[in-house]
Amino acid sequence: MDEATYKAERKAIQKAILDYFHEGHVQSDGTLYEKVLHPEWKFYRRNQGQLQIVDRDEYISWYKPENLDPELEWETEFYSIDITENVAAVKIRIECQEKGFIDYFGMMKLDGQWWMMSKMSFPIHKK
Repeated sequence: MDEATYKAERKAIQKAILDYFHEGHVQSDGTLYEKVLHPEWKFYRRNQGQLQIVDRDEYISWYKPENLDPELEWETEFYSIDITENVAAVKIRIECQEKGFIDYFGMMKLDGQWWMMSKMSFPIHKK
């Protein structure tokens, strides 16, 4: 992949994450996640010391407009984006005043669109 293509793909990945994943948190709007989480997407996390695997529908159900807290200010920072042709590994920090996470995404470009295929997350503990 040449440098211009790499930069364009990197921008496309950042835009997809900011427009749909970040904004899904900001707006507590599960429908935004539908635009970036592939239907086969899985979320792998530790819950009480055990592996928990959450599917797309369950994850989306956690975000509803009635849960919106307009006082929360969400911030997303990209730590790394590694692209090989149509696959990417992305590491970000997303947090607000109450909680935060270091997220690792496995992404794949399908039919011209970057999709999140998987997520692993590490919570940032707030005081």
